[in-house]
Amino acid sequence: MATKKYKVVLVEDEKMLADMYATKFTMEGFETSKAYDGAAGLALAKQVKPDIILLDVIMPKLDGFAVLEQLKNYAGF
Repeated sequence: MATKKYKVVLVEDEKMLADMYATKFTMEGFETSKAYDGAAGLALAKQVKPDIILLDVIMPKLDGFAVLEQLKNYAGF
């Protein structure tokens, strides 16, 4: 029986942190995708439809709270 590979979207404007988290999640068997600002993270989350989103709060373009608010109102989740 195959186990589900959970999808994680990392939204972090600090590239080093995003890469560190992505490496760890990938090593643990998660499918990871990264975005480096809030607007790109929102678009990526809508496209990937992840099981979990690791979302920074202070980011360019859209902060984490704005991304969260838009995701809550998005019918795709």
